[in-house]
Amino acid sequence: MSLTTVSYVLSGRLGGTTRISRPTQDRVHAAARELGYVPNRAARGMRRGRTDLVAVAVMDLDDAWDRALATAAAGILLRYGYQPVILVGESWRAFMLSGGADGVILGSVPADRSRGDLETMAELAARGVAQLVFSDTLDTDGVDVLPPGTRSPDGAGALFEQAVATLARRLRG
Repeated sequence: MSLTTVSYVLSGRLGGTTRISRPTQDRVHAAARELGYVPNRAARGMRRGRTDLVAVAVMDLDDAWDRALATAAAGILLRYGYQPVILVGESWRAFMLSGGADGVILGSVPADRSRGDLETMAELAARGVAQLVFSDTLDTDGVDVLPPGTRSPDGAGALFEQAVATLARRLRG
């Protein structure tokens, strides 16, 4: 069996105009399972131009609201086909500017976003990166904004579901 056939089967492309028989596909998948094959997400992301990762940026996992958002978003994102990456502190800016994820949910709700946050958000918006921020006051082009409500983690599940659904719609274009 050729390397090209294996590549087509494992990538799901199935050869374009070339037909790959079901028995051949089954043999490729069986061999991949037996060998413990795991796709290289980074390589696949480079080829497809997207990572299928969404960053959830929070400031402090000791904060009940941030912790509830990270926990809820991690579960909800998987249902939309995205792998969550939970980032704590200021690291989200460098991660996102390096192309680390397709989108970001900014969870902490400081009274005012820092200048660095705003500059990063503007740069990401210019690149077309999907962003969602919780804020009562922020109004930035290219960024979806949801009011955080009471910031009580109790009963915030519907808000978090809305946040992830909003970001998923933006990611799908």
